[in-house]
Amino acid sequence: MSSNSIPEPPRPNAHRIGTARSALNAAIWARGDAFPCCDEAVISLLTDLRHFCIARHINFTACNGIAEGRFNAEISGGQS
Repeated sequence: MSSNSIPEPPRPNAHRIGTARSALNAAIWARGDAFPCCDEAVISLLTDLRHFCIARHINFTACNGIAEGRFNAEISGGQS
């Protein structure tokens, strides 16, 4: 996570899901895999993200923790 990044405005969940689906499809295509979006596709994408984070010196564990907190806030409608 970069300190100079500008936060983007929130997007509707449908757009976020579409973006995630596109990322999964791109990861499957890049690997040359021929399986549908399923657990294995998510695992492969997360594995690739870990490699990306190592290459860019990004703390995946910290990013994942923050993402989990944001996801939980979104799912609960901002209620703790």
